[in-house]
Amino acid sequence: MSKAFTKEDSGGEELLLPPRPRSASGEKRYITPEGYRALQEELEALTAPVSRDKDTPAFEGEAQARERARRARQLAAILEEVKVVSPEAPDDAHVFFGAWVTLEDEEGEETAYRVVGPDEADVKAGRLSVESPLARALLGKEVGESVRVERPRGAIEYTVTGVSYRPPTS
Repeated sequence: MSKAFTKEDSGGEELLLPPRPRSASGEKRYITPEGYRALQEELEALTAPVSRDKDTPAFEGEAQARERARRARQLAAILEEVKVVSPEAPDDAHVFFGAWVTLEDEEGEETAYRVVGPDEADVKAGRLSVESPLARALLGKEVGESVRVERPRGAIEYTVTGVSYRPPTS
């Protein structure tokens, strides 16, 4: 393994943690209460005792244990650094952190996202990082306003069709 990816001062080879997302301004990163709880639960699951299957080779069990320990350290550091922000808005008029936003694209297709912190973002799950180009373009917008966002495959325009600070009912 390349020494560029190891930590030598601990006496052994330990993989360095990948860099965590940083705010462009260097300020504390925000996270929703739900995102914070999800990271806490993941950390608790990783630090819970694990029983190893007798058929699992020892080296495989050790590799899994190292990976779990690495992720647990990463989560602990994230939880220490983030600031929990409860999304509160006087009304459902404007898009701010924590809002559920419904967008309509140029072809009339609707998509819904929640604007969240970078540590809880997952576009496939409908959680859009507040630091993403689309979320930055949406901040402060209200229903009926449009935003144009450059993407690798070309620009796209979205119209805000809904804003809410309450979870959607399924």
